[in-house]
Amino acid sequence: MKRVLKLSSCNVLTVYEKRYPDDRWDNFSNYSSGRLYKRLKKQIFQEQGELYAYCESKVEKSYKQRVEHINDKLNSTATDNLHLQWTNLIGVCLGGSDIQNRENPLFPTPANLSCDAYKDHKNISYKEVLNPLEIQAFPNLFKFNKRNHELEVNECKCQEAGIDTQFVKDTIVNLNLNCDRLKTARHQILIAYNREVEKGRKAKDREVMKKLANKWFSQKFPSFFTTRRDLLGKHAEEYLLRVNYNG
Repeated sequence: MKRVLKLSSCNVLTVYEKRYPDDRWDNFSNYSSGRLYKRLKKQIFQEQGELYAYCESKVEKSYKQRVEHINDKLNSTATDNLHLQWTNLIGVCLGGSDIQNRENPLFPTPANLSCDAYKDHKNISYKEVLNPLEIQAFPNLFKFNKRNHELEVNECKCQEAGIDTQFVKDTIVNLNLNCDRLKTARHQILIAYNREVEKGRKAKDREVMKKLANKWFSQKFPSFFTTRRDLLGKHAEEYLLRVNYNG
């Protein structure tokens, strides 16, 4: 999971909220035959660099994109309408809920649900996972295990940032970020990494890691950003610092 930076404070939702401050999400999403919702969703995913907020998979077709209210809309109060709160929204995937077991026996559900879908399946509160809007751009709180392709907690970096390591561990579990479906996808990143490093070794290119950091992170953003970031280590951190990465 990487930081998600909210940039545009003026958008179709905030304009709608000013006009209908006490309205509900369903009314907004259906307003004008759903055209405002489609525009909002497009903007959210553009700001996220076309990555899903939790798993960091690359955004797929529109029907596989969801807008999540981090703090449940039902927690709205008379003075805090979470339905229309711009800073309460992130773009997420379907978390494997669209996969039919008979169509994809390798990744059966519910074992391969993840992200918001898994959170809903287990009835996990938003307070039990890291908020992508609140975590820092630096340092990287996660590590990638090359052996089993799992995300792990970078305990040293968590301590450096003053973040409870157990909370980060719980986030990985509560979003099921190490389900087989996501581990298989991360394995493909490792294969690509090893291929590039081997090419550099054969060419005796001492700059191969630096070049790979430039190749990967000049995009906004590559899939499985955190996995790539950990694989490239200091070369990724140096590049991200140089381009003033902030989420």
